[in-house]
Amino acid sequence: MSVTKLNHLFQKLSDWASYYCGTPQFLILHLIWWTAWFIFEPEKFPFNFLTMLLSLEAIVLAILILNSSNRQGEEDREIIQRDLDLDGASHKTIQKIWEHLNRK
Repeated sequence: MSVTKLNHLFQKLSDWASYYCGTPQFLILHLIWWTAWFIFEPEKFPFNFLTMLLSLEAIVLAILILNSSNRQGEEDREIIQRDLDLDGASHKTIQKIWEHLNRK
């Protein structure tokens, strides 16, 4: 698999994770998971394995969400630059029209 395809796949995964992790379903899933962990006690307090799993999840999600945010920021900057270029061109056109109207 080429680097471009891997980057595209990573961006898609990042966007999906950013979207899904912000939903109520994600919160409910985690509440159910934590409740089951406390009820069935696969390990005794202080829950070292659970802490490790949640820490790893937080690291992975942070990387995915930051990647998605960075990509969206790049897209926003491109849109802003296009708008600025269009505004500049429009301003020049309006100035020419204004000068033409003021000559008469």
